[in-house]
Amino acid sequence: MKVKSLLQQMTPLCFLPSDKLVCYRRGKLIIVNHERIECTYSIKLGKKEFLFGWNNLLSRFLRLGVRTAIALDEGLVIFSMGNNLYELDIKTGKLSTGYYCGKGVKPLIMTHLSGLKGFEDGLYYGDYLKNNDKNPVNIYHRIRKDKWDVVYTFKAGAINHVHNVIPDPYRQCVWIFTGDFDDAAAIWKATDGFKKVERVVYGNQKWRGCVAFAIPDGILYATDTPFSRNHIYLMKEDGSAKKVGDLCGSCIYGSKWKDKYVFSSTVEPDGRDESFKKLLCSKKRGSGIEDDYVRLYVGDLANGFKEVYKEKKDWLPFLFQFGAFKFPVGTNNSEILYFQPVATKEHDLKLMAIRS
Repeated sequence: MKVKSLLQQMTPLCFLPSDKLVCYRRGKLIIVNHERIECTYSIKLGKKEFLFGWNNLLSRFLRLGVRTAIALDEGLVIFSMGNNLYELDIKTGKLSTGYYCGKGVKPLIMTHLSGLKGFEDGLYYGDYLKNNDKNPVNIYHRIRKDKWDVVYTFKAGAINHVHNVIPDPYRQCVWIFTGDFDDAAAIWKATDGFKKVERVVYGNQKWRGCVAFAIPDGILYATDTPFSRNHIYLMKEDGSAKKVGDLCGSCIYGSKWKDKYVFSSTVEPDGRDESFKKLLCSKKRGSGIEDDYVRLYVGDLANGFKEVYKEKKDWLPFLFQFGAFKFPVGTNNSEILYFQPVATKEHDLKLMAIRS
């Protein structure tokens, strides 16, 4: 596999149904088609974005830019910026006024559910925030433009936040991955439109994950723990799990690429028993992070998972973000695997491409 650097400070966000790539750079959403910019759309910027978004280090330090995005169809992209969700009509270029998610809430991943018995088709996400006190956490469903309704609430004391909501057409249910510590690290099963939500496994970092895929054999997922060894698992519906791969660090980001599954490891601190300031200013890796390299793994159940690329974390403390590879949301049926290194020495914040 050949790795190629394409564009500077370009964040891959999501795929349109046509396999065109939606990206973000300095106040613009950009459509990339076969590695070339096809069109751009200007979006409104906050003061910090306007003043500092041009600088890689300041952008990382201030957590600027678009967090995540998803395409509802070929003509509508919903994206998270700050604590708001905005909707861009690609045909007209019009941007919605936005939906306020809540103080400190930024969805980690948005999900499209379709054709599941008992569930309304549409977009969903769960509250993702620090929440050390384990206040109630919601899952939301998009009703219409800039309107989201709560479909389920985790009661106080249950979890810190929601990592991902995974549709499972093979078992006609939805899997919810939550974090981060003790019993909050769990995998839940929802049926009947979230009327029934049961905790299947919990209380161990083995069940702490962000990236997961429903496949005929079960749920394929990677662990996201900075202080324990990380692996790729296949979990059955009854909660039994088998290790199918090893990772050198925690996994926050991944993707499906044609018939393959992609996971990346992260370079991050321990995350426990430290002040937020001390945690982010530190350069010390968590004990579950084996070295200073961010790694990219590609594979499947039949052939296993192999490391295909790596980059070294830069010298800056975690205040300037974890070392990671980010991927666009949605199934990638193209010949190109797109990703963006963050906080790495060689290709920080560039759009990268690997051809199969």
